[in-house]
Amino acid sequence: MFRNTVRLMNSHNPFWWKASLRKSPRLRSVFHKCLTNCKAVLIFSCGLLILGSESSCEEAFNVAPTAKLTDPETKDQDDMCVWVHRDDPAQSTVIASDKSASQVVVYNLDGQVLQNIKLPKPGNIDIRQNVTIDGKPMDLVVVNQRTGGFRLVVFRVVPESRTLERIDEGCVTDPNYGGCLYHSMKTGRLFFVCTSETGNVGQYELKGNGRNQIIATKVRDLSVGKCEGAVADDETGMLYIAEEKKGVWKFAAEPDALANGTLIASVGENGLKGDVEGLAIYKTNNSGYLLVSDQGRSRFMVYHREAPHQFVGEFSVEGATHTDGIDVSSANLGPNFPDGIFACHTDQNPRAVLLTPWSPIMKALSSDSTRK
Repeated sequence: MFRNTVRLMNSHNPFWWKASLRKSPRLRSVFHKCLTNCKAVLIFSCGLLILGSESSCEEAFNVAPTAKLTDPETKDQDDMCVWVHRDDPAQSTVIASDKSASQVVVYNLDGQVLQNIKLPKPGNIDIRQNVTIDGKPMDLVVVNQRTGGFRLVVFRVVPESRTLERIDEGCVTDPNYGGCLYHSMKTGRLFFVCTSETGNVGQYELKGNGRNQIIATKVRDLSVGKCEGAVADDETGMLYIAEEKKGVWKFAAEPDALANGTLIASVGENGLKGDVEGLAIYKTNNSGYLLVSDQGRSRFMVYHREAPHQFVGEFSVEGATHTDGIDVSSANLGPNFPDGIFACHTDQNPRAVLLTPWSPIMKALSSDSTRK
């Protein structure tokens, strides 16, 4: 058989292999087995090539945090917000929500604990500064409580001590999971948007009761799939909600706006894997970036702040795995964070809040853009 095959190979017939297969059932069997094995080798080789490519990208755009915020009592600080000190930005604070330890912790930018407040299973935490309540300007921090009665817990920042003072009065909500604040530039009204595991989203107005306390009134319902993370862009009047398995939805944030949203970042596009978690906005005048925590890949996806929200690039933070909450500020926070700060949760023990200067992140994004 093989002698015949060699004879055909040495001939000038370019289709010698077809003639051999027709004449020999045994050769046909060997040929098909070889073909199957070659396909397997090819697929395996391509898989190694893809894995190698992903690994090199992760190394290229991995930035290092410069501070890790934790104390002996923390367990899982999975959301945070940044309070900016008006007179001395280096004295700004990071306020973290720890659902597993049932506490809210206030840190300075060096990681020193300034205050520890016990609170039943706090969820997402957000801040708005210079909000007028009953005629008085205040910096307000709001967190959704997920057990012991669903509610919103409201604090005001005491600038002199950089600590929190609770000022809510019975801000009861429907079942909540996470959410964010929205301060309307159109009306001056303040709202908290509660997300949920069922996908029902409730928008609540927060206002004073005339006795230096905050009350909540529901003003609108929205609907997506299971969601926790959200962020509002006060200047543009837009609300972004992270549906964990589908992507990022965009809604008009005013309470009288239509309740239909637009999916602006879909799972499966530009490497977005899901579970989609924390959202944050880095503001630069009328421009900036929408940041998305892609928990499934331990990556942070970056999109343009302005429509149509084109994909910019991605980065990772050293030690940040399976990240839930994130926050970012473009304010100059002193010599350690002159261009702003990025804060994120990590699932890696001891689950500290990781602080990273914005400058190396911007460099990573610029490198990503150049390579594309």
